[in-house]
Amino acid sequence: MLIRTIAVGAVAVLLALTGCSKGGDTTVVAKVNQTKITAADFKRQLEGLDNFQMEQAVATDSASRKEFLEDLIGIELVLQEAKRQGLDKDADYKKTQENVKKEYEEAKKRLEKRYQDASRNELFKAVLKKELAEKAGKLTPPTEKETRAFYEKNQAKMVGMDGKKLAFKAVEPQIKQRLFQEKQRDLYLEYIKGLREKAKVTVDEKALDALASSLAGTVTLQVPQAQPPASPKDEKKPDEKK
Repeated sequence: MLIRTIAVGAVAVLLALTGCSKGGDTTVVAKVNQTKITAADFKRQLEGLDNFQMEQAVATDSASRKEFLEDLIGIELVLQEAKRQGLDKDADYKKTQENVKKEYEEAKKRLEKRYQDASRNELFKAVLKKELAEKAGKLTPPTEKETRAFYEKNQAKMVGMDGKKLAFKAVEPQIKQRLFQEKQRDLYLEYIKGLREKAKVTVDEKALDALASSLAGTVTLQVPQAQPPASPKDEKKPDEKK
């Protein structure tokens, strides 16, 4: 039965105290001793189940709505009885609460960091689009001469899974793509160079070396999606003269 499923779902989730919500619809739909269950509490806990079928049933069916409210009342009665017995002062309970609070704070920090990273990435892409989109659109594709020169220079790396040398035509599209990406990156590095010349940038070499000792294993570098692809090892650094 759907109504019983809703009831079991509500009890299983056992959400927080129903009388402590802030904001929202303050209309009181039920009162358990001195604790009020408001419309906002009702909606918050229903949404907390993350079950569209249940939400639809409670929203459209009076019996389901009453059944869900009865479950919330039951939860509140149990919580009040636990407090009456002083279980909220129990050492094990307090330890569990401390762990839950710690997990909550850690999750909150991770979400905040994710939000900050997303915001920085969008800002990064926005300025590159504004400053470099037009110039990037005027870049010319690599010529066959440039492509073949790259192929000849890197023949030792032009081998297939079977160890046999790959023909020029077989790798020509990939080489052209790489060379074009390098042109894009050169454009980006030139832009960064101009910004750096107008900024005050200092690097603490000792701190950088000390950081190396704290890096264990392979570190995955988080690079904004909008940043141009990495260029070959032998490319010039941003502050080198071409």
